Amino acid sequence: MVRHRLVALSLLLVGCLGAALILSGSPVSHAQGPSEVWLNVQRGGATKLNIAVPVFTVASGGDGTTGKTLADVTAKDLSFTGLFSVVAGTSPLPLNDPEGAKKLLAEFATAGAHAALAGIYTQRGDRADGEMRLYDLTSPEQRVIARKTFEMPVAQSRRLAHKIADEVVLQFTGELGSADTRIAFVRGRPGSKEIYAVDYDGAGPTSLTSNGSINLSPVWNPDARSLAFTSYMKGYPDLYRIFVDRRPVQTLASFVGINSSPGWSPDGRSLALTLSKDGNAEIYVLNVATGAIRRLTRHIGIDSEPTWSPTGRQIAFVSDRQGEPHIYVMDDEGTNVRQITRGGFQTQPRWSPKGDLIAFTTRRGGVHSIWIVAADGSNQRRLDTGSGDAESASWSPDSRHLAFQMNRTGAWQVYTMHADGSDQRQVAGPDATSPSWSPRLP
Repeated sequence: MVRHRLVALSLLLVGCLGAALILSGSPVSHAQGPSEVWLNVQRGGATKLNIAVPVFTVASGGDGTTGKTLADVTAKDLSFTGLFSVVAGTSPLPLNDPEGAKKLLAEFATAGAHAALAGIYTQRGDRADGEMRLYDLTSPEQRVIARKTFEMPVAQSRRLAHKIADEVVLQFTGELGSADTRIAFVRGRPGSKEIYAVDYDGAGPTSLTSNGSINLSPVWNPDARSLAFTSYMKGYPDLYRIFVDRRPVQTLASFVGINSSPGWSPDGRSLALTLSKDGNAEIYVLNVATGAIRRLTRHIGIDSEPTWSPTGRQIAFVSDRQGEPHIYVMDDEGTNVRQITRGGFQTQPRWSPKGDLIAFTTRRGGVHSIWIVAADGSNQRRLDTGSGDAESASWSPDSRHLAFQMNRTGAWQVYTMHADGSDQRQVAGPDATSPSWSPRLP
């Protein structure tokens, strides 16, 4: 069985198979941590870190599938980052058998793994713990180079896997992953549209509104505890706020005319939004605590769809002041306006959390597609989303991925993809539109 498992691992692990454990030209320090392991892997020419994720050990509670389910979710999370090549599904690491554990880790290393992740699940009443132990397999000592425990209600035990995956990404790269997040979206046909949310991978669908009206444009607050959205629940397009903990809905803006396209400031205290209360669609900033507003644009054209830069010092928006809609950027006081896109019909700008890119939708030849452009207007390029229309992009909190809506199958569905357009995965549908990727959950 050991030989068969080793052969299977050798076939499944990607890259560096059969490579020396001490990578060429990079002597390994016995005191190295995860980041040093990752650097050594990169110096050796590998583009991904090979990691083994055996079935989690269930110390208490759970059922016969708990350990495998948690390992599978963690493995898929790591694979989707684009940073790791993952093999999962092997027997749990025998943590009470040091020699047996050492032998299995050695098999992973021989098959080309640079690291191994052991998970331990423990249930106590209505609470569950998930412990991660990260092993360095690039040195003979097989050291534990990271160890951390997370706690969740049993009903949310799947989040333990997401949190563990994000922690692994943090240990190797210095930045948390985006697995422990949710994607809000609109579902429904004309005349009735409600807001829902799912885990970033499409699991755990939850209804956030059920008012029987038309609800549009959900946008997460930076604290991930509430969303702003436009609704016709009182007959007019007013702006509201819903809370994840089911507190009463808060009215944010109900001026005469349009109250739409909300965009939260990075500190969560203000909303940039589109109002037509003065006769033309213009961009304003609303202080959520006081209700005070200030006007940013004053132009005969239509200005809409504001999105803040992560510094809070700039706002990108759509304007047709030159004829067709294009993406513009202005300072947060409405000054220093400059056009950053050209060609086509451009809408739906979304500033990346890292601040270097803006995603937007372009219509050319009757087809909508997702494009990205550098924040200074350079390097404008289309992401290949295949056939059909692709619209309404939303960034993951680490800027590595985008959620978007696409009608490739004939009905609108929400997908995720890497920021280069690769690895597209459906997460919601049919009749699902307007995705908004949450910040990391509290």
